[in-house]
Amino acid sequence: MSERLLRPPRRLRPRPDPGSALVVDRPQIAEVLDVAAGDFVSAAVVMGTDYASLVQRRMETRTQMRRGTPLYKCAICGVAVHICCSRDTAKFFFKHRHEDGNCPAVTAGQLNQDEIDARKYNGLKESRLHIQMKQWVVNCLAADKSFTDIRTEQVWKGAWTGQWRKPDVQAVYAGQRVAFEIQLSTTYLDVIAGRRDFYLEQGGLLFWIFARFDTERLRMTDDDVFYNNNVNAFVVHQESVDASLEAGAFQLECIWAVPLAHGGTSGLHRKLVRFDELTLDTAQQRAYYYDFDKAKALRKSRMEAELDQLRQDFERMFEERSIYGEEGRAAWSALKLRFARVGVPLVHYPRDLPFELLQGLYSAKLGKPFASKRKLLVESAHQMASRKSMLRWFSQALRHYGRGDQLKSEDRSGLWALKVKDLRAQEAQDPDAFSPDRTHQTLVEFLFPELCPLSVCVRPSHLDRCNPVKYELNSPRP
Repeated sequence: MSERLLRPPRRLRPRPDPGSALVVDRPQIAEVLDVAAGDFVSAAVVMGTDYASLVQRRMETRTQMRRGTPLYKCAICGVAVHICCSRDTAKFFFKHRHEDGNCPAVTAGQLNQDEIDARKYNGLKESRLHIQMKQWVVNCLAADKSFTDIRTEQVWKGAWTGQWRKPDVQAVYAGQRVAFEIQLSTTYLDVIAGRRDFYLEQGGLLFWIFARFDTERLRMTDDDVFYNNNVNAFVVHQESVDASLEAGAFQLECIWAVPLAHGGTSGLHRKLVRFDELTLDTAQQRAYYYDFDKAKALRKSRMEAELDQLRQDFERMFEERSIYGEEGRAAWSALKLRFARVGVPLVHYPRDLPFELLQGLYSAKLGKPFASKRKLLVESAHQMASRKSMLRWFSQALRHYGRGDQLKSEDRSGLWALKVKDLRAQEAQDPDAFSPDRTHQTLVEFLFPELCPLSVCVRPSHLDRCNPVKYELNSPRP
């Protein structure tokens, strides 16, 4: 079978557009305790906008909850919570592990979805399709001399515990014990998480095989396996069985997706592959043909390099003033186009840029006056001191780049120290006057990502924390 890219048709539960919020509207549990961080965080922040990452997080959350070390707890009642998907849309919400009526956030009925799914899973174990799939897998393994000790529906006992599992089919491949489980498209995340944990503890590898994997039939359970298996899925069907028996090598149809440049994943790719072409990752309970994570990391690295180059080009052109005047029109148009591609809008004309703000921030970053004939950083600081709406971010930059000692050494007259003292007094009297002008916040955050998050407001209470020896305006935490 030749590799081909399938354009996904309309899905029963379409995946969200890249960058869209993944939390449901008005979630019952709007805030949770992040146990590791020891801080409260909103459901919207946890769910984020990266679908693939969230599906992996969903598995991790369920796995840790099963182990008795939950990642999140309800902010109101303290009960462990896990991530669930809405029935009709690709939106997610937090759900209590159990509900005793003591929390106003009600997320479950009398019979929760896990119990329903477990019953549905058990009911499918002896369907005709399930029996046929098991026989196909056994036939393929028997034809491949790389596999030994092939067993069907045999108990796999834990080496040090009383736990056990009965995989559909199990075999040994190159010294690695593998449990093959048939996936028949019903939602049972807890079953998946439990099996992953068991085989990880026993040094085995859990290998899921689908009876079908097409976009019209996908459910959340398919994505739970797909995205937690390095965005790879495997199907056994009549064509793959025939190819396996003819070649004397176990072959499966592999389905995978490719990371896209600005987030999200491509349509599905399909190819018939041999088992010995796969990477077996026992530590993470994964088996894959296409290394999605590696491709995503490489694409991210390239993207970051492109973004850094764009920042450098802007800095150079801003300093050289090559974007101004008639001669700079073409350069500015090209620059605007590059910025638009990464989602950062630029003003229509270069003259509308926040010149003094950018000049001050670049000066703080470089430790010397930028795009200026001045000689000392303290001279740039004096200039910025008269721009109250810019002072918060300039102060934050001074602190981030560690320019306090430099300002002290350059302030031979002591005028900067006096100005700082005066500005603090003004700030205490009228903090609103120092509120940042956020007109160009998106641009500033892109050009100076190391300064994010930018200061939100002036807080007089923070003035007491200032160290007057450093001769820099204190920038409070947002």
